[in-house]
Parts: sequence; C-alpha cells; structure tokens
Amino acid sequence: MRVLFISRAYPPLVGGIENQNEALGRYLSKTTKCSIIANTAGKAALAYFVPYAATKAILKRHSTDIILLGDGVAAIIGWLIKLFTKKPVVCILHGLDITWNNFIYQTLWVHFFFKKIDHFVTVSHSTREIAIKAGIPAQKITVIPNGVEEPTALPLSKPILAETIQVDLEGKFVLLSLGRLIERKGVAWFIEHVLTKLNGDIVYLIAGDGPEKPKIQQLITQHKLDNKAFLLGPVNNQLKQTLFCHSNLFIQPNIPVDGDVEGFGITQIEAGISGLPSISSKLEGIVDAIHQNKNGWLVTPLNTTEFIKTIEEKQTLLKTQQKAIRSTTKEYCKTTFEWQTIIKQYVGLFNLLTPIHQHRKGFSPTTNRESKARKILKILEEASTNRITDLSILDIGTGNGEISSYIGKTNHVTSVDIIDTRQTHNNFNYAICNELLPFKNESFDIVISNHVIEHVSNQQLHINEIIRSLKTGGTLYLATPNRLWPYEVHYKLYLLHYLPQKLFIGALKWLNKYEEDVDLLTIKNVRTLLKQGNLTSYSGKIIKKPSTYLMNTPKWLEKILHKLPIWLLEKTTFIHPTFIFVYTKP
Repeated sequence: MRVLFISRAYPPLVGGIENQNEALGRYLSKTTKCSIIANTAGKAALAYFVPYAATKAILKRHSTDIILLGDGVAAIIGWLIKLFTKKPVVCILHGLDITWNNFIYQTLWVHFFFKKIDHFVTVSHSTREIAIKAGIPAQKITVIPNGVEEPTALPLSKPILAETIQVDLEGKFVLLSLGRLIERKGVAWFIEHVLTKLNGDIVYLIAGDGPEKPKIQQLITQHKLDNKAFLLGPVNNQLKQTLFCHSNLFIQPNIPVDGDVEGFGITQIEAGISGLPSISSKLEGIVDAIHQNKNGWLVTPLNTTEFIKTIEEKQTLLKTQQKAIRSTTKEYCKTTFEWQTIIKQYVGLFNLLTPIHQHRKGFSPTTNRESKARKILKILEEASTNRITDLSILDIGTGNGEISSYIGKTNHVTSVDIIDTRQTHNNFNYAICNELLPFKNESFDIVISNHVIEHVSNQQLHINEIIRSLKTGGTLYLATPNRLWPYEVHYKLYLLHYLPQKLFIGALKWLNKYEEDVDLLTIKNVRTLLKQGNLTSYSGKIIKKPSTYLMNTPKWLEKILHKLPIWLLEKTTFIHPTFIFVYTKP
C-alpha cells in the first residue's frame, strides 16, 4: 500500500492536530509505504504550501495508491489533486474544520471542496453527525478516533513536582485540567460553579494557556481560591507526564459554545494511558474518548450538582481503589486508543478504497443463509423467552444479506460490513464501516456477531463497540469457531492453527494459502473479552439436539448425541467445534 499523507499543520508547530498528524505519519510509515508532504512553517506559509503540495502530489500520482489529508482545511489541496487523477483522496475531519463560522470557508471548503473528496475520516461519532448535517453523505464517512502513545518522558517525584509548581500537595486530593484555556473547555465555569462548593483537601491544578486565562485568574481571586486553584501556565512533556502521574482525577468540564466543538478528547486519552481517570462533560466528541467506568465518567454539561456528586463519589472510591482504577484505565486506553490499534483501522479503510489491494469478499458471502437466520432467532427467543419481533437489531457482517433480510421481515434491522457484497437489499438498512460502529450509545436491543470476531483486527474494540451500542439489558448473539478444535474451517487444515498467531499466518503465506488474517478464540478468550454481564453458552444444547436448532445431522448421529447428558456437554464447552454465546448487557 502506497500512501501519500499531506498535512498542512505539523511539528515543530505546537498543537493537537500537529501532534496527531506527526504520529499518524510516523505509524503509517511503519505499516505502509508512506510519503509525507508537511507544512512545518505554520499558517503564514499556507499560501505557498497549497500549490506546492498539490503539484508534488500530482507528480507522485503514479507511485501512489491513496492520498490522505490531515484535516479539512487541506481539502483545497484534495480538490486540486482530483483535477488530475482519479486516485482516492481521504480527508480527516476534527470538528472545527467543519463548523468554522467563516463565509468564504463555508462556501468554498464545506460546500465545494469537500464534495470532491472521495471519503472522510471523522475522529468521533459527534464529528460524524456534524459532517452529515453539513451535507457529507453518511456512506462517505468512517469514524476512526485519534490515537495516543505511551509516554516516553519519565515523571518527576511528587515532592519535586510540588516544589516545581510551588503547591503543597501533601495529603491533597488533586484535580487536574490541562489544555488550551478557551471558553468551551469550561474551566472558568467549573471554578465558579463547582470548585467553590467542593469541601475537603482538594487542590485544582490548571495547566495551559489561552484567552480565558485572565478570567480564570479573576475568578480565583474573586472567590478567594488562591490556596485551592492554581494556574500553572504551559508545561513541557515531562511536567505534563508528572501531573498525570500524581493527580487523582482529570477534569474536562466542557460547556456548549456555538460554532466551537470538541472533536475528540485527546488530552483525556493521554491522561488515561498514564493511568489517570477523567470526569468529563458528556458532550460532543468527548463521548467517544471517555467510556463509562472504563477510563472515566461522563457528567451532564453545566450540571453543578452532578459534577460535585461525581467528584465526591470518586474521591471516596479512589481512597481504597486508586491502584486498581489507574491500572484499568491505563489498560483500557492502551487497548482501545493506542496508535498500533488505530493505524490498523486506517489501513483497513485504505484497503476498502483501493480495490487492487482487496482480498476479502466480506465476512459471510455464502448463499443459503436463511436456515442460519432461523437458528439465530430460535436461540435469541429461547434466551429471552419472548418472540423476537419489532426490535432494533444490528447484524455485524452482512455478507450476502440473507440473514439480515430474513430477520428484517419482523424487526428493524441495520447491517454493517467492511465491503458491500450484498445479493439482497430487502428489509434492512446498510452501512459500510470497520470495528468502530457509526451508531450512538445504546441504539440496539440485539446485536448479532455471527462468525465475525475471528476476522477483525481488534477483537476487544469489536466487543467494546457492540456493548456501547447495545441498550442496557440488550442481548449479544456471538458465534465463532473454537481455536482448540483440531480442524480450522476457513483454510480447511488440521492442527496448523495451533501455532502462535504470527507463526500460523506465516505458515499460511509459506504454503501459498493465505487470504486474510484469522485469529481464533478459546473459551477463555471469549470470557476475558466479555468480563461483565451474563454470558450463556448454547453450543452444548445445539450438539444435544441439532435438529431442534435447524442443523442438518444424520439421524444415527443425532440419536447418539441426544443420549449425552447436558451437564457433560456444558462442562466440555471448551472443546466444542463452534462457540455460540448469548450475552446480556448489565
């Protein structure tokens, strides 16, 4: 894969987009043949950079498979490129690059240049909704969050931190906000409405600079909070890491501001990968960064009572569980947002948009899937003890569409896949996406993941997104082959898949049989992925009574299976050929 990455904002310039683009370019270079055209001279050089980047990209078009633009402002470069080549151009959107309230920008960029772009990556579901409202078709948008790296700077000790910032931290419960001090960040609101009402040994550290700084200082003085709130100014990487290490809670109290949106919560993720959980406003792109009870807690914006209650509750909780919560927060952020994970999603998208690199035909492109759909419905009805009708259902892995179409006759079905191989379009809505699902939290009564999870690049993210999109009390149907079964059904080989994953894939390539990565799970893997909630196995029941579950089995074999005690089948689930689980979201 040959990628040309064009960034109009790049280090040594300082800023969130600059840092993201640098890391994105660096990680793309590790997994693809990536060339980078970057503007390192700031906004003053844009008038020169735009024609330079467009000309260079046009000259390199024959050695490029796909072109990636670092943000919406660079869409003018994409428009120029599309005048000379049909190579796909993808543009990342962060939020403000859609909503910027400037007549020329809205007229030319949003309503003209954007229309020439082949596909967009939005950094959050909130930004996706903003993009759709701006006129970008939903099918041209993929959600991929910003990435984060584990810090390389070693933190200072707590006594040295206290001495450096001239704040007594001994015995204090430390709240931290870090970032540009602008209105939407809500720091001034938080000081005036929340901090003034918090009791106990709490200190609030505020790192960063910006136009709101004088107002914040005035509020600190006005409310006599000089011993409770401290403006630290800009901080370097080591001091930032030290603050993450020795604070107890990260506070992101964003407030709604017309024309200024939070595309994502990258600072909360940086805090989280250092083990610092966040209490953040449930607003805009922050919702994609903070996942409840995983790496923090979301609070209604501008709700003083809720902020106070949540901070006090977590202060009590952290007194006894600080180490465990920091560990959980760090691990979750690593699993979900680390660049190694995020870059796979970019490469997966590029594969979809450059047909010469595709090797898949969808998750389940086989025909005659109606019996499978009836089996799924029977298991779901048995699990719920109710008829499965008039429910909102998400089917992941559309394939030819027969399962979605059949279930959609009596339900409201949405189906997703990474590439469109539908042979039927009836009775269901459809979207193309990767592991990140383009749906709001708690959207579905049921999610079906039928022989999909072994194909995805990030299995934990696949499960996390399913749980996020499931309603409370909702049901997941999960089916996947068992890694311990000696026959591997995708490649029709015995025992080879017992090798470690990398060796298995390497062996397939050596045998010239490789088509796609397949990462099979054991029952332990499944239980680890679905830690919370009620998980019930149905594979034992299906083995005992295959015809009841619409399985074609010789009658002589069914008689033998029927005599096996169910307790034995349930005890031996770990060696069943296929796992079928029903999970209920708590």
